[in-house]
Amino acid sequence: MIQPVLPRSATLSWRVQWPLYMTDGAFDATWAFLRRHRRAVDEVAFFETFSHHGYLPLDLYRRTADVLRRRMATLRAGGIRHVGINVLTTVGHLNEAWDVLPPLPFQPMVGLDGAVSKSCACPNTPELRAYIRAKYTLMAEAGPDFIWVDDDLRMHYHGVAWACACPTCLGLLAATTGRVFGREELARALEAPCEGGLRRAWLEQNLHAIEGLLAEVAAAVRRVSPGIRTGLMTCGPAWTTYSGYDYGRWFGALGATKARPGGGFYGDEYPIGQYGKALEVGRQCALLPGRAADRQYELENFPYTSLGKAAGTVVSECTLAIAAGCNGIAINALGMSSPHDRFADKEALARRIGQARPFWDRLVRATDGLSTAGYWPAWRADLLGRRPVREGESWLAPPLCDITRPEALGCIGLPLAAARGDGGVILAGRIAEAFSDDELQAMLAGPVLMDAFALDVLAERGLAGLAGVRVARWLDNGMAERLTGDRLNGPAAGAIRDIRPEFWADPYLRSALLEAVTPGVRVLSELENLLGERVGPCVTAFENGLGGRVVVMGHAPWRFVNLTCKRSQILAAADWAVRGRLPVRVRDAVPLVPLARLSADRRRGAVVLLNAGLDRVARVTVELRVAAARLRLDAPGRAGTSMQARRTPHGWIVTLRDLQPWCAVALVL
Repeated sequence: MIQPVLPRSATLSWRVQWPLYMTDGAFDATWAFLRRHRRAVDEVAFFETFSHHGYLPLDLYRRTADVLRRRMATLRAGGIRHVGINVLTTVGHLNEAWDVLPPLPFQPMVGLDGAVSKSCACPNTPELRAYIRAKYTLMAEAGPDFIWVDDDLRMHYHGVAWACACPTCLGLLAATTGRVFGREELARALEAPCEGGLRRAWLEQNLHAIEGLLAEVAAAVRRVSPGIRTGLMTCGPAWTTYSGYDYGRWFGALGATKARPGGGFYGDEYPIGQYGKALEVGRQCALLPGRAADRQYELENFPYTSLGKAAGTVVSECTLAIAAGCNGIAINALGMSSPHDRFADKEALARRIGQARPFWDRLVRATDGLSTAGYWPAWRADLLGRRPVREGESWLAPPLCDITRPEALGCIGLPLAAARGDGGVILAGRIAEAFSDDELQAMLAGPVLMDAFALDVLAERGLAGLAGVRVARWLDNGMAERLTGDRLNGPAAGAIRDIRPEFWADPYLRSALLEAVTPGVRVLSELENLLGERVGPCVTAFENGLGGRVVVMGHAPWRFVNLTCKRSQILAAADWAVRGRLPVRVRDAVPLVPLARLSADRRRGAVVLLNAGLDRVARVTVELRVAAARLRLDAPGRAGTSMQARRTPHGWIVTLRDLQPWCAVALVL
């Protein structure tokens, strides 16, 4: 078995599209660009095709492999140590150019709704698998150091939403369950509340389809050369867990030592999306087996509009990705067409990447192998198989089950973790339904933040007593909240949060009137109507008999929390629940977003802080609850920048100055 090697610096890998190397002129321009920015280039991966369509004749791939062999030899002679192939298309990504490209000569994917993909193939047919073995054999024979399998290896959104209900897949389901379904009958059964076992069997079949195809890829590559490393590109579970998400099985089947966790963040239109993508990438990193030690963030600037994403955005998003668990960057930014201007519009980006490289190297050395720290927004890889379906609901459009909602708390300064540790749990919506009573009780024996939808799930399980309250009734019109005089509200006591929830057509903005079911409940906020009349409690804090501290947020906890008073309340309550052990606390009301990677003893690691606003932060005080003997402020081009730091019994208090908009810095332990 190929042994993983932990990097001592960030791996920068450039992905080169088919039109950028197939002709000599295009390749010469591409190679000249890479040489100009050599300090930012560790690896190069060539895409094997120009299309996301699932089939092209093998003769085309033979010609491409011949060209790739020459291109890789040129790069190696020029000093690029690791050169490989990114197989863009295995089963196909989506319907693309099907009316001009050759039609699929094998079974296309069929959706549960009967839609038939024009470009994407069912992964279970012998015809497709024979084609894939032949294609990957050709790629391996070109002599790459590594081969990537792209993220079209999934069972959702292939020009059809939910695949695959073709005759082959229906036959496989019959063989494993002993039940024979037609497509329409299966689609109805999967929506039935009583068919949880069938839903789990269907998801297992999806997982196994990907696992089996990856095993075919691995066998084809190993037959040519056992020394070729393999890597798998994944997309995040916040999209859906329909494809299974057992990374141990997938990476094991492929024998992969390289991982590229990905997600969607393509431009500057919604800059906070870089934080959401970092959390999504962190969730994927947390699932990776130890063998996948090379974890390259997907820097994806598709469709490569020159002014679509600033170079500074690229630097900050890659910094967040390293903070979330990656130790390299897979750079997909050069575009899809031949460079008419020799990449003049990419020069500034490449220079900024090269300038940031020493900082990323230091950040990787400080954090690699460590876990993210903070509150864990609860989720699980088998979420779709574990959650119940109620009468009238749709299984594949589950309400109140969005694992990304707690990101709003990260945006006001609460550190969020990619996996469960000792930093507390967040239960959002009905995700709690996917956990057993024992698992929920174990969570409630520690720090928990939850919304009232999760509280309803606990009540159904007989566990509401551990939260101290139940939902007395739901209100969805004209409610605001007023912070009480509880000491957790501090100087914000008496402030009102009026967000007019009826404006936003968001089911999460309903208000829960809470009622104590046991003594000792602290009321942090109360509902008021538009006439200023008190309605009753909506935010509570409670310490239960198991020693757990539970905060229930019953009024719009996931949107419009970026008010100074609400930020103060949430962070104080979250810190109370973990008994003063939040790893980082931004004391001032500024939009600093933290990501922490720390050792279990909090002596090693780093805390990255992103200024997620358009104003410069002139001065801010940050408290770190760590045991490190020293701290260093680090940033691209700013290593060794001075800062005021004061030791405390619990860590450090530091003062930072001049934090630029949408830029990230690191406090390195």
